[in-house]
Amino acid sequence: MTIRNSRGFTLLELIIVIIILGIISATAIPYYLNMQKEAKIAAVKGKLAAIRGGIELAHAKILVSGVNTGPDGDNPDWPTLDEVQRNELSLATRPAALRGYRLVRTDQYSTVANQALPTCDLPDLAPGMAASPAGVTGRLLADILVTPRRADEGTGWAYYPGNERDANGRVVDAVFYINDDRPSSDNIDSADRVPSSW
Repeated sequence: MTIRNSRGFTLLELIIVIIILGIISATAIPYYLNMQKEAKIAAVKGKLAAIRGGIELAHAKILVSGVNTGPDGDNPDWPTLDEVQRNELSLATRPAALRGYRLVRTDQYSTVANQALPTCDLPDLAPGMAASPAGVTGRLLADILVTPRRADEGTGWAYYPGNERDANGRVVDAVFYINDDRPSSDNIDSADRVPSSW
């Protein structure tokens, strides 16, 4: 029986392979991390769209009910800040068919204010947002008319309930947005827009 002389890799060949692997990983890892960031942003945009859809649907149901709606009535057209925070229409003046109506389908439901909405889980949360990612803070008409929108980043979400009139006397639509307007942040999307403009 003869044993053939088997030859292994030389040191030079191993170094070349290691260099090639290093080049591949150096180009692939940043791309993968960027994909993770875009996936988180897309998830938050989806939650934002769901919340806006719930508020619009609640608005339509309130208007159809015809129970003392409007900024001067006891049953305002748009959900109040407290109702958005709790994720349900809870005013005593709401029609029985609407009372308890959930704005957003989510497992994160609570009767405690600022706890009922989906969390705002962006790649780079400001310290205040990280402390209360599901929290909702109120905004005035003046806050939402400036560009960029005024935000103190104290909570993950910001809501203007549309309870003021503009210069023409028209009731302004409710606005729900992410409470983050930092110009330099990982939360800037691929279109270079800050979260409040999503």
